[in-house]
Amino acid sequence: MGALTPRDRRVLFGQAIGMQAGLAGGFLFKRNRISIDVGAIQPPDSPLAENAARVCAEVSPSALFNHCARAYVWGCIFAKHAGIAFDTELYYAACMLHDLGLTPAYHDCARHGECFTLDSVEGASALAKEAGWDAARQDALAEAILLHMNVVVGLDHGAEAHLLHEAASLDCLGLRAWELTRDTRNAVVARHPREDIKPLLLDVFTAEAKQRPKCRAAFLIRYLLFRPMMRMAPF
Repeated sequence: MGALTPRDRRVLFGQAIGMQAGLAGGFLFKRNRISIDVGAIQPPDSPLAENAARVCAEVSPSALFNHCARAYVWGCIFAKHAGIAFDTELYYAACMLHDLGLTPAYHDCARHGECFTLDSVEGASALAKEAGWDAARQDALAEAILLHMNVVVGLDHGAEAHLLHEAASLDCLGLRAWELTRDTRNAVVARHPREDIKPLLLDVFTAEAKQRPKCRAAFLIRYLLFRPMMRMAPF
């Protein structure tokens, strides 16, 4: 599981072409439009949310934990601006747990796939089951985490999956950052500092691509300028 087939690569190339066209239009016509009180965005108050944050903090370097926390805030900003309804607890869990597979504690824990997202889902699903989530919510959590490394994730895959993809793309690559005012961006980063997240992610994704050459990380690095885009992200 997780290994890209030739058809998968063709689909991702097509998505990349469409995404670039859409980003060009967004950069020209949607600059500095989103201004939101970041202080009003708070994590959900539930045992599962607290557990997800605890696990993330225990196994992740602080820079990676802050990346996950920023992803939640970025997604909430996009959702509020666009009027997207979503499951707050599910989305928070997806954000805090989506990169578990990049940590030594969870890396290769699934033992059945070619992508770290499968390892992340292994850990996230265990917490969701422990919290008594039904099968539909567990599937939605897994879907959001599995898809966040795709080039494009539309709302048809679920609000949480769409928001996590948009948020992670902004935080890692700077995509859509121009849609937010500088004050809004600065407020998010002040709340959850970036520290050394760029070199950290470059290192772990490079290692992931080397170990799993058929995974999406390898595809993004090889064909979609992932490393230079991350280095040039406006943070």
